Amino acid sequence: MFDDEKIKMIQSMPEGDTILVIWIRLIALAGKCNANGFVLVEDEFPYSDEMLSVIFGKPLTTIRLALKTFEQFHMLETTQKGIYITNFGKHQNAEGMDRIREQNRVRKQRERDKHKMLLLEQSDRDASRDVTNVSRDMSRDVTQQRENKEKEEEKENNNFISSDEDIVGEAPTDSLESDVGRLIYGQIIEDYNRTCIAMPSIRAVSDARKRKIRTLLKELEKLKLLSELTPYEKLHRIFTMAQESDFLSGRNQKWLGCSFDWLINKTNALKVLEGNYKNKGGMNDGHSTGGSSRAGDGRTGPPEIGRTTSNALDRFRRNNGGTDVQVPKVP
Repeated sequence: MFDDEKIKMIQSMPEGDTILVIWIRLIALAGKCNANGFVLVEDEFPYSDEMLSVIFGKPLTTIRLALKTFEQFHMLETTQKGIYITNFGKHQNAEGMDRIREQNRVRKQRERDKHKMLLLEQSDRDASRDVTNVSRDMSRDVTQQRENKEKEEEKENNNFISSDEDIVGEAPTDSLESDVGRLIYGQIIEDYNRTCIAMPSIRAVSDARKRKIRTLLKELEKLKLLSELTPYEKLHRIFTMAQESDFLSGRNQKWLGCSFDWLINKTNALKVLEGNYKNKGGMNDGHSTGGSSRAGDGRTGPPEIGRTTSNALDRFRRNNGGTDVQVPKVP
């Protein structure tokens, strides 16, 4: 470099040494940029004389003098793309610079690929989170719909048969098709206690019993059983058939577990109505609508329900004096 005539002429100038240092640093900066002789910032935009003044630590006037001198000696050109050093290959190892340039290209490509992968992973996570949120929302909607449906069914049940605390007046006597919205549970208690004298009596109807009664009556309505009877008459039919059964009443001492709660269970009630517990060759088929009275109490059932035959009561009294046998489980 120092044998070059241009360099010797620059050194002879008043600030020749400073200008020469700027030239050496400019060549080094172009090599660092590795843009085939252009002096660029991140391969995008050119360095200005103000930027070179800051980087080289030289006064702006000195930088401008140096750049003007280099242009006069055709050592560099100022283009729209930026400062371009002529004969750049003379000052650098071209093969080495090409190798470095290829390494930088590969490195940047890897960085771009890695960035794309990160974006794809983030997109997948967002999509998975969106799917999870949609699934959670759908599950919440299904749960809400199920709760709404249960509330509607409960509301229908409440409208079907309400508790006797809300009733004033006489019990309804119309069929289910005409008026099934009210029921007096006190009348059901009285009918059961008067009819099923061989079974444990009850004093009240709890909410659980009310639900069972509503479920039983709705099941009978759904199956169109005893559709010509009122709800009270349907229950009375079940009570009567149970009382007339030697097995359910406990008169044959084979089972003593029949009760009000057992009879209002819809599965058990259907078995009773189907005649599964009828006496063999004895009592009638349980289709009597008569009621019964408790021994010695002088009370009789309501006219619309009727009375139990006196023969059933007599036989119950006779069989109560029989010998005890082992009590089997409920069939």
